[in-house]
Amino acid sequence: MGRIKNKHYYKRLVYKQLKNYLYNKAMKSPLRKWALSLTGWKWWFYQIVVCGIIFTVLEYLLNLIGMTMLPWR
Repeated sequence: MGRIKNKHYYKRLVYKQLKNYLYNKAMKSPLRKWALSLTGWKWWFYQIVVCGIIFTVLEYLLNLIGMTMLPWR
């Protein structure tokens, strides 16, 4: 009979595999490649307007469940 592994061993193993999978998937993303290719005013527009809209939507959704991303609230 083999030695019984720590109960968290498999949890860590699955977490590490999932983390590596998601990291590799994000690195190959067409959206990432497109965002990295932006220059000048397009980059600023993307950072301020598009990311601002995403931040606002996420903040609204978190407020619905009583949480916030803002440190002063």
